[in-house]
Amino acid sequence: MMLSRLKSVTFIELMIAVVLLAVIILAINNIDIFSRRHLISADQRAKVQNDVSRCLEHITKSAGSSIGNETAYGSNTSVYVSPDSTNTTTLSFFTDTNGNGLMNPDAGDYWVRYSLNTTGYDFSYCSQCANAPCAVCSGTEEVLAHGITALSAVKNFSEGNYMNVTLTGCWDPTQACNTSNNPGMTMSTTLSLPSLSTN
Repeated sequence: MMLSRLKSVTFIELMIAVVLLAVIILAINNIDIFSRRHLISADQRAKVQNDVSRCLEHITKSAGSSIGNETAYGSNTSVYVSPDSTNTTTLSFFTDTNGNGLMNPDAGDYWVRYSLNTTGYDFSYCSQCANAPCAVCSGTEEVLAHGITALSAVKNFSEGNYMNVTLTGCWDPTQACNTSNNPGMTMSTTLSLPSLSTN
């Protein structure tokens, strides 16, 4: 009588199967880690873009209601741009809040201010100021965004009633911006100041 050979898995076959399974699991894990990291980075970039865009939109609305004549009344009488000693960049507009089309500081028109604190990276808005530098906010002080690292405002009044504003934001402003772990965003706009006379 002949003995039949029993079919079984050898140790070498078992080791090959375990190694193949480990390679498959590692590949799936790497794909998962990459996709999570990409999702987090995209989410952070979208938040920074949203913050910078919202701030520029807010500035655009205030600039649209600014009023004055920088030629007749002098520079900084309608639009005030200044870096000051507290590491805050300031952009202020004299606004026609009563809607009568006249520059009347005694009849309800006032200054609004945007300021960037470059040590705390807060971009804030003051809804009412008595004068251009707006050192003291008489209205409501509102933080529009955190993580804004730079504000640039350039008057182009020699070419018309336009000015360029650029904002830069970063997910974590205390670290180097525009890296894979710390996305940043720079956006610019040209403001039209329809009620501001420059000639």
